[in-house]
Amino acid sequence: MKKVAVCWSGGKDSCLALYRLLQEKHEVVCLLSMVSEEDARNHAHGIPLDILQLQADAIGLPLIMVNSAGEYEVSLIASLTSIKEQFGIDAIAFGSLYMEEDRKWNEQVAEKAGLDALFPVWILEEQASKLLEEFISLGFQSIVCRASADALDSSWTGRVLNTSFCEDIGVTSSCPMGEHGEYHTFVVDGPIFGKRLEIVHSDVILNSGLWSLDIHSCRFIDKDTEAVMK
Repeated sequence: MKKVAVCWSGGKDSCLALYRLLQEKHEVVCLLSMVSEEDARNHAHGIPLDILQLQADAIGLPLIMVNSAGEYEVSLIASLTSIKEQFGIDAIAFGSLYMEEDRKWNEQVAEKAGLDALFPVWILEEQASKLLEEFISLGFQSIVCRASADALDSSWTGRVLNTSFCEDIGVTSSCPMGEHGEYHTFVVDGPIFGKRLEIVHSDVILNSGLWSLDIHSCRFIDKDTEAVMK
């Protein structure tokens, strides 16, 4: 078993990677997300940083936000090196699915930080539909926070990932898991969440060719009593 940090987007891939690591009894010590402090959002999915922190709090793991400031790879390696010294981690886990180029880059970054690279959700491309179905069947609740305007229209943004979503994405030319950037997600509940997140206020905007869910506020919902937690 390894002591692991998880490269965190807030979406389904990294969330499922975390779930599998925990199922395999690895010790996950923290989540790591690359962010833009200037924009106050994370790079991967454009989630506001205060909302991303709420998600980590709902899961119950420390969240380390790394400001890239234009030097993404340098910042990531420096942060991984620091986390290795602070927490004694052996590995960094990524939510990559089947893109070989992404995997190679992640492996190189991990190696430069002196860490093993783990890929808990690595699949063959033709297994994407099955993985999406597994994610939903496990009880995760996720919404589309970004949809590429080149692949999907604005109606996809804010959609819940469920059986209907699987059917609809299956008849498009998009990867069912959105691995080519067709869509991105934000997970609000699941078996690793101590509390459920409820989005209180959001808008859909078009930004740099992406239909984006601009989340303004969220709140915790106690999963046992469904009482609003302050």
